[in-house]
Amino acid sequence: MLYAKLNKEGHIIDIATSQSDEFSQLVAPNDPVVAALLEEKLKTSEANTEEILKNSDNEMMRILEDLIDLLSAKRLIQFTELPLAAQKKLLSRKWIRGVHSNSNDAHLILEDSHETNGHEDSLI
Repeated sequence: MLYAKLNKEGHIIDIATSQSDEFSQLVAPNDPVVAALLEEKLKTSEANTEEILKNSDNEMMRILEDLIDLLSAKRLIQFTELPLAAQKKLLSRKWIRGVHSNSNDAHLILEDSHETNGHEDSLI
């Protein structure tokens, strides 16, 4: 069952699946206004869930990379035991992360050199 929220003129401005003080008018899903609102809500929720899923996938990938690094460091697995495609993907991601962290490090080094007032040692 669908319930509509009406504006002052009595036009449907929103819909919900449960009745409340705001959503008090029972409406049919085949009403053109209701159908349009449903379609809009579905598009919005799909976009939000896709974005959430994409962010979650990126986070999970980083977790898996760290897990593989940890297991390799503890010698519980050997990196070469992974399929070749996985090795290539992991190495390329590690290289890209290294490039980004090195560019950030270079920026920090430049800032440090400006703050030391020309002294070679930052402790002076």
